[in-house]
Amino acid sequence: MKSGSNFEFPITTFFKIITITMKLTQLEYFCVAARYHNITKTAKELFVTQPSVSNAIKSLEEEFGVNLFYRHNNKLTLTPEGEKFYKSAEELLAHADAVTSEFYELRKQVTPIRIGIPPMLGTIYLPDMYLSLREEFPEVDFRLYEYGSIKACELVLDEKLDLAIVNAEQTAIDKCNLHVIDTEDLLFCVSKDHPLANQSTMLLTMLAEEPLILFNTDSVQVMTLTRQFKAAGVNPHIVLNTSQITTLINMVKADKIGCFLYKSMVDMYPDLVGIPVFPAIEQRIGVIWRKGKYQNAVTEKVIRYLKNY
Repeated sequence: MKSGSNFEFPITTFFKIITITMKLTQLEYFCVAARYHNITKTAKELFVTQPSVSNAIKSLEEEFGVNLFYRHNNKLTLTPEGEKFYKSAEELLAHADAVTSEFYELRKQVTPIRIGIPPMLGTIYLPDMYLSLREEFPEVDFRLYEYGSIKACELVLDEKLDLAIVNAEQTAIDKCNLHVIDTEDLLFCVSKDHPLANQSTMLLTMLAEEPLILFNTDSVQVMTLTRQFKAAGVNPHIVLNTSQITTLINMVKADKIGCFLYKSMVDMYPDLVGIPVFPAIEQRIGVIWRKGKYQNAVTEKVIRYLKNY
């Protein structure tokens, strides 16, 4: 091995070599040994065995082809090369500690996860889904935004939402990653004193003259119903399009007007009767996120969780 005062450790080369060829623990063992001048004391300080310290130092010396210590009896003294190596090693360990601390701080500053959900689906999945997410990921700041399925999909594509729970029966859905978490049938709903309340099944052709209240025309549900009515040759009598569930429910309860609700919603309104439609109008409900977008580890965990919700 070389020994002489002309040996240099250029710091840029040193950092590059160190990060590729050796473990930081070897440097830590070396630096402690340089301070204690003794293998036994070093091992006791680090709570490791003496061979672990000796092997770490030996590996460093073999890696660089230099003697880092003069050895006399049980005493270790740094060689000139060892002195320079010690200075650079201390700098690298300090840098590593700083980087580690920085990343621990970053973990504490978790970016909020923005989730969109339409009003109708909100009545089904909230607050239970939100409370479940909070329990599973207490460190995450969840931000919920109420948008229709089409708008939520657009905002996911524009990266203004991270995720969304949406009605998947829309053309833009192919631009997003989609995992279906549920399916919902649309039921024809009326008040208990409505003339059709005792029907066991409804055909869309039976609704040609019935006054209906539907959600806004830009909702996926209404677009689906529009296609179904057109296929059945029916021009529906729509008296109101609304974005408010409360308005819809109150109108249906107060007058002989019909509406369409997801099957899971019907039990929430005991004053209403839900009648299956034939053929069934099935809607896929799914969680979406943007294709090709980098998702941090936390968001990926949330996506996996929602897939199994």
